[in-house]
Amino acid sequence: MAKRGLSKHIKRIAVSKAVPITDKKAKKWMIRPSPGPHSRKYSMPLAVLLRDVLRVAKTAQEAQKILSAGLVTIDGKIKKSVRLPVGLMDVVSFAKLDKNYRLSVDWKGRLVPKEISKEEASSKILRVTGKTTVRGGKIALSFHDGKTMIADNNVNVGDSVIISLPKTQIKKHLKRGKGSLCLVWEGKHVGSIVTLKELTERKGGKPSEALVNHKDGDFITIANYLFVVDDSIKQ
Repeated sequence: MAKRGLSKHIKRIAVSKAVPITDKKAKKWMIRPSPGPHSRKYSMPLAVLLRDVLRVAKTAQEAQKILSAGLVTIDGKIKKSVRLPVGLMDVVSFAKLDKNYRLSVDWKGRLVPKEISKEEASSKILRVTGKTTVRGGKIALSFHDGKTMIADNNVNVGDSVIISLPKTQIKKHLKRGKGSLCLVWEGKHVGSIVTLKELTERKGGKPSEALVNHKDGDFITIANYLFVVDDSIKQ
């Protein structure tokens, strides 16, 4: 009988640069992330996070046992799939260890877990990637991690919102505009924390540009590379 479906593994040499592993040539295979809230380009499987990054498990089998026991939550909800893709700004918690992490990006574009307090783990920053009108004239927003939510018309694509976890209610609106604090999540300056100075629309279908201020000086980047954050995101 012919094989059906995608392989559950992928060659390490072919994985996205977002996966922070250093043994791409020492070992051949890695768990393939399943379709989910983040694209494969910007995520890594939950088992890889537990085993290779946080090192709370020595093997994929141990990672599966930890997940099956319901010991890991993502954005406040128990997750049990080793192949679940986790990505930027996801909040990973271990109740028994009293440890909480938020996924950010470093200067190489790799996903890196940063330890946060229990209070910080009760909220999450989402970047607005889509906005549409649905039945009843309500405004529906879509976010970078696949979530969707009904909101008011003041929130625009490119802005961010802070939501509560696990109930996912909007707590605060972070508007993209002059003076906004932003994380550069892609491009040459990935991982930098900057202050937005000016947005410039370009003609001919070219992407909008942003002039930003960094501690090392001003530079121009693609506006879509900016993720508006608040002061809780450290450099």
